[in-house]
Amino acid sequence: MILKRFLLTSVLAISMVTPTVANSAGPNTVNLCVAYDIGGPGDRSYNDAVLTGLNKAKKTLNFSFEGFITDGTAIDREKRLRAMITKGCSPILAIGAGYSRLINLLAVEFPSQQFSILNDRTVAHLNVTSLIFADKQVGYLAGSAAARLSNSGKVALISTLPNLNLESGFTLGVTATKKKIKVSKFITSVNLENTTNALIAEGVDVIFLAIAGSDNDIFNAVVAYNESKKKSAPEVGLITIEPDQFLTVSVSTQKYLLGAISKRVDNALFDLVSSAIANQQISDVLDPIAGIYGRSYGVAGGNIEFSYWSNRLLVFKASIAAAIRAAAKL
Repeated sequence: MILKRFLLTSVLAISMVTPTVANSAGPNTVNLCVAYDIGGPGDRSYNDAVLTGLNKAKKTLNFSFEGFITDGTAIDREKRLRAMITKGCSPILAIGAGYSRLINLLAVEFPSQQFSILNDRTVAHLNVTSLIFADKQVGYLAGSAAARLSNSGKVALISTLPNLNLESGFTLGVTATKKKIKVSKFITSVNLENTTNALIAEGVDVIFLAIAGSDNDIFNAVVAYNESKKKSAPEVGLITIEPDQFLTVSVSTQKYLLGAISKRVDNALFDLVSSAIANQQISDVLDPIAGIYGRSYGVAGGNIEFSYWSNRLLVFKASIAAAIRAAAKL
């Protein structure tokens, strides 16, 4: 449990540099190549988090890295990855499930090439390392906090993509904290501002924003309501995930951000680089039947942390600590 502001401030500085970063290193050191997701650094999400983590690792580990930005098309993704293979990059780190199909093919074509993919656990090859986070634990912590903070007895989750682990964890966290709370879940990628306004109209006063990337429509709807509501009406607050919504907050929205569940991407990258330097591979068994290897990061070891943004949450610090212990068992 920490006040997690250091990642946010570091990304502000780092995202201003050239997205494709190369660091000098000796001929025998690891040269890691990053296949950024659409947009590259400056996305206020995983691209920024990866760049932050690699720059942090560079302070203590001897390696070089450079990044490649894609326009998101299958043709461009393949061109970028093949360029990395030709350059002799090892390992190659791909950010996001958008690369999974292509890496599945290239892993067979280049069996000696080491690949890694962040936030995907579908590629079943020995030369592919999946780095994932325990979404059920993330959801549980968010649900536990939302239930404690809600005055209306109504909380909600908004996401653009189905994630059964995250959704079930959120419901479990809510009901384990307070049984008589109504939980609403909306999976949609359109009309997010209207969805938010509809939830607020129904009396929802805590919303868990589980969307990858910055979504100002939801934040704007919450701010607009809070700034115009009657004094007697309940205030609406948000719980987010970092780095899924990296740096979404602004001066106007920060006061309505209650807390955040922080995935320590920097820890995962440190493990990846350290293993590569030691000429090893992270090979925990994630799915023995499918044959998927890598590492799943959870609250154990501080790889998923709770960030307190609102003083309203500080009074629940002891109970949040208990929720973290419970989440570790999921």
